[in-house]
Amino acid sequence: MKVFFVIDIKNGRVVAGKSGERDKYLPITDFSTLVSSDDPLKVVSQIKPRFLYAADLDRIMGIGDNMKVLLALSSMTDELIADCGFRSAEEVDKLPFTPVVGTETFDITQISRGCYVSLDFKEEFLDASGKFGSWREAVEYLNSFDLYGVIVLPIHFVGTMKTDFSLLQAVMEVSDNPVLLGGGISSMDDLYRLKEMGCEGVLVATAVHRKKIPLEVVRRGKI
Repeated sequence: MKVFFVIDIKNGRVVAGKSGERDKYLPITDFSTLVSSDDPLKVVSQIKPRFLYAADLDRIMGIGDNMKVLLALSSMTDELIADCGFRSAEEVDKLPFTPVVGTETFDITQISRGCYVSLDFKEEFLDASGKFGSWREAVEYLNSFDLYGVIVLPIHFVGTMKTDFSLLQAVMEVSDNPVLLGGGISSMDDLYRLKEMGCEGVLVATAVHRKKIPLEVVRRGKI
């Protein structure tokens, strides 16, 4: 199972995400015992993850972008995947990293290239396309594509150290693509449970900053 370290970037700085309340996110240095800077390049230099997931919160919220930062990060890890609040197929072309298109902002019926798709939830399934009656219909539609993976992302669990294994299991039963989980991973026990379930990958941050998941796990990038 792949382990992606997560950074949320807002105004060029790494912030600590919690429950999707993006206007309240604090600098990562107010929260972490591992990093001494909220500069994304310095955070990644200190953590040294093998695989990195980045969320450009400014682009997701439609108030700016951190593309220069992402371009710099793309050469610092074995793999960078990033959700930049993509809203059109043209935006995901010719990127130096692997795009994550989130259902919160992207009409997934417009997918035109290999990517990750983030199934975004905030209590309810977020569907920017307005074309699906449920997440299940969206996943069934995505089965017609050869995706890098489908990320189950309950945004309301981000930073809370609790997650929704039942939702993950339900998506795995429907999806023909690899399924990953993000949001609320709390411990090594969670990682072992996810691996046993057959989850292909996991996004982690809070548990790493709180030393519940050892640094060597994200540096190795596998479990």
